[in-house]
Amino acid sequence: MKQFSEKEARAVELLRNAGIDGRDGLPEDLFLLISGLIPLPNVDLLVVNKRGQLLLTRRNDRFFEKSWHIPGGCMRYGETFEHRVQETAKRELGCSVSMEPQPLAVRSVVRGPNLQQPHPNERGHTVAILFRCSLPDGYEIDNGTRTEEDNGYCKWFTYLPDDFMSIQNVYLDVLHPWIAKENTK
Repeated sequence: MKQFSEKEARAVELLRNAGIDGRDGLPEDLFLLISGLIPLPNVDLLVVNKRGQLLLTRRNDRFFEKSWHIPGGCMRYGETFEHRVQETAKRELGCSVSMEPQPLAVRSVVRGPNLQQPHPNERGHTVAILFRCSLPDGYEIDNGTRTEEDNGYCKWFTYLPDDFMSIQNVYLDVLHPWIAKENTK
């Protein structure tokens, strides 16, 4: 195992003594630092309505291209899949969901270095765990004042949009019902 330099050892000791409790999430700078060092576990929610449409949300931030993606969230220390799925559903969809207990897919997702960022490896590798989820009866999307260009905007899709988040192509085997015939040529 690699040995720390004296400077690194002091930094580790400082963090250990800081009393940080990862169960409530981490300060953003620490989360980003860790995400550049090790893969982070992430749950994704595959939500389909009775008409067979797929629910996607807009992603528009400094780490991922402006695109549509399957709603998801990084796990916290000591958290169960069920808890992270519910917290993600409340945050991204505004409600609780029911979920199948076994994941549909587990994938290693490596975006790789983002050379446009000061720390290129941050948010570059996750272990993505996809769960099929169902919304409560009568659920309606409430985007509030968000527009379709805003981060977090929700929308139903019959087919994967052209600007579907490229790193989520690891799920194409599961998403085959939503791949438009013209996109398979």
